[in-house]
Amino acid sequence: MKTGDVPQDREQSFYSGHQRACYAVDEQGRYVVVGSLGWEPENIVNGQANDAVRAEIAVALGRARRGETSTLAYHMARRQMDSSMLAAYSGTWRLRVWWHLRPQVFCRLPDKVLQRYAEALQLPLAELRLLPAEDDCERL
Repeated sequence: MKTGDVPQDREQSFYSGHQRACYAVDEQGRYVVVGSLGWEPENIVNGQANDAVRAEIAVALGRARRGETSTLAYHMARRQMDSSMLAAYSGTWRLRVWWHLRPQVFCRLPDKVLQRYAEALQLPLAELRLLPAEDDCERL
């Protein structure tokens, strides 16, 4: 793609005024980095992916509110992590993370274990134990 052909769809930009880097060929035939505002197919796909992530977060939040799972599951969904990824980041076993998704187990965990999860999820320890208020859910 030539530098002048890089998509610049300003009307429906997913990046809301920001640009992402694209490689294009300049007049001398060299690859250069050119900013792009995106284009319609990319915006549609990114929108669909964001909708799927929001739906997954809403499901995790609902399950945590009903007591079917611990707040850890909600925070994992917000960070787009599964139990394997959280286990790797927190330095624990995947099966142990899965076990801690049970609310009755999670509520008895010592602060030392919770702190490892909080650091892996980049959250304060106090926030790991909480769910957002009803009115905060609109921001998701």
